[in-house]
Amino acid sequence: METRNSKAETRNYLLAWFAMAALVLAALCLLPTALRLPSVQAAPTATVRNVPSVWVVDSPSITIAGATATTTATPSTGAHEAHIQWIFQTVSGSYGTCTAQMKTSYDGGTTWLTLGSAQSITVTSNTVNAWDIYQQAPSTSAVTNTSTSATAATGFGQQTEITFSCSSYGTSAPVTITAIYK
Repeated sequence: METRNSKAETRNYLLAWFAMAALVLAALCLLPTALRLPSVQAAPTATVRNVPSVWVVDSPSITIAGATATTTATPSTGAHEAHIQWIFQTVSGSYGTCTAQMKTSYDGGTTWLTLGSAQSITVTSNTVNAWDIYQQAPSTSAVTNTSTSATAATGFGQQTEITFSCSSYGTSAPVTITAIYK
């Protein structure tokens, strides 16, 4: 008789253990989403990389095939400075008196206002051109009001782009641009 009771006790023990395991598994599956680990998501495919909500690093594109060209726009809401670098690859032809003018838009790209002054750009093979733009600092003793303007901005808007222009131009000027906004 002891054998039957031991088998029955073992069977009851195993059934109780499986029931408890099922309850624990069900509880884990029904945990509130706040207690679960975050899911991993794929990175965006755009050229814009947001780095912990303080920096925006972009590689805006531009095709220089004439006297003027404009980069693709970069989101710049909340920026107060920009660090720009243009590196020209193999340039075909001669480019004379070239500039890059940063522009910003407060309305999402409809109206563009100049931001800072035009920068002189050297367009020759393997040349690096780098410059910074800083938003106007406020007064330390009072509220600062800037002059009203229909053509110039004193701070960064929702988007920023750069217009390139030359007095004379060659066949092509491939360039890699890096723009860091913070």
